[in-house]
Amino acid sequence: MTSPHMAIPTQKGTYILHMHLPTHAHLVIGRLGAYDFAEGWYLYVGSAFGAGGLRGRLKHHLAHVTRPHWHVDYLRQAAPVYEVWYLASETIYEHAWAQVLRNMDGGHVPVSRFGASDCRCEKHLVSFSFPPDLTLFCQQAGVTLQRYAVSS
Repeated sequence: MTSPHMAIPTQKGTYILHMHLPTHAHLVIGRLGAYDFAEGWYLYVGSAFGAGGLRGRLKHHLAHVTRPHWHVDYLRQAAPVYEVWYLASETIYEHAWAQVLRNMDGGHVPVSRFGASDCRCEKHLVSFSFPPDLTLFCQQAGVTLQRYAVSS
C-alpha cells in the first residue's frame, strides 16, 4: 500500500500549512504560553531543509499529534490541516512568504513569534477570517506553488 504523502517530493523546500479552526479555542502553545485563537483560517509557513525534505517534514505535520514538538503541533490539535501549499527549491522562502501573507487583505498575526523560536522573524503564522486564495498569494509572492489536498 502506498502512502498518500508519496505525491510530496523529497527535495528541500518551503511550505504553507493551511489549517481551519472551526470554533474559538484557548490553547497552550508549549513554552510560548496560553493564547485565544478565533475561529478562522490559519496559515503556517515553514521550511524543510533537513533529512527527508518536504515529504519528511510534511509527513510529520499531517500525522495525528500525539506529543507536540513544534508550536504548530499545538495548534494542529484544534485546527486540522486542510491543505498544503509548497515549492521544492533550494531557496528558503519562509520569511518572505510569511510577509506576503501578513500583507494580504485580512491577514493578521495572532501570536507574535509563533513558530519563530529559531530565528528573529516575528511571524510564521497568519490568520484570516476567510479562506485565503492560493492564486492571489502566488501572484503577490511571484511564485507558483503546488497544492496538496489533505483527505479527512
